[in-house]
This record gives sequence, structure tokens and C-alpha cells, in this order.
Amino acid sequence: MTSPSRVQKIPYQGILRAAIGDAAFVDLYRQRVLTQNTRTIPLLGRKSSARIINTLLGYEVQASYKRIQCPDMVTARYLRLFSELGCHSIKLPYDPTLTAQVIPEFEAMLHALVRRIRELFPRDLRKQRLVIRRVYAIIRHQLKNA
Repeated sequence: MTSPSRVQKIPYQGILRAAIGDAAFVDLYRQRVLTQNTRTIPLLGRKSSARIINTLLGYEVQASYKRIQCPDMVTARYLRLFSELGCHSIKLPYDPTLTAQVIPEFEAMLHALVRRIRELFPRDLRKQRLVIRRVYAIIRHQLKNA
């Protein structure tokens, strides 16, 4: 058993800052999404994997038991991303062209973040999941305060 003095604290904020910038994700959301006309979409409210389902009437995003109807793939990708972050609700722009512009940037930031975490802890899957959960919690908190 290791003593408390030998246990190293993981710098979650530092990992977030090194991978995508301290508040780059939230700044993009604040500057490009919240400045437009938006509607609030309620989400599941906890981190879980989400998938996009192609239906006869468009698309659905399924996170756990919750399904959200989407008119197009861009909206589905946007809602899936924020569902996987674990947000309770999110602002969705009325203009789908704006959503199409920002979703690749959001996805690239999250992919860079996850890739960085996997590089830091290459053989420890438990620690990878823990760090991802904690960093996503930081992002959720920043989004909530945006």
C-alpha cells in the first residue's frame, strides 16, 4: 500500500490546458454559439456514450434511454458530442450552417484531448477513463457558467 505522500495528484486543468487550451472549448461555444439565436435542448445529464441512428424521418441521437430527434446529421453530431460530455442541456443554433461550421472544431478539440490523455497514460485504461471523466466535468462546469 502506498503512503499518501507518494500518491501523485493528476493536474486535470493542466492536461486540459496542454491539449486544447484552458478555455478554448468554452470560448468557441461562447463566441460562436451563444452570440446567435439558439434554442435549449435538454440532454441526459450524465456522461455516457451516444450514438446516431438513421431513421425514416431524419436522425436520432441515443444516449442511454434518451432519444433526441434531429433533422440532419450536423445537428445529430452536435447533440451527440454534448451528450457524451454529459451536459444537462445545451444551446443549439437555429442556423444549421453555423452548427456545420463549429462542430468540426468542437470534435477536433475533444479528439485532441482524448489523444493527449491516452499518450499520458498509455497502459492504464482505468486512469485514462478517470482523467477523461474529470476533464469532461471541468468542461461541463465551464459550459454551465458560460
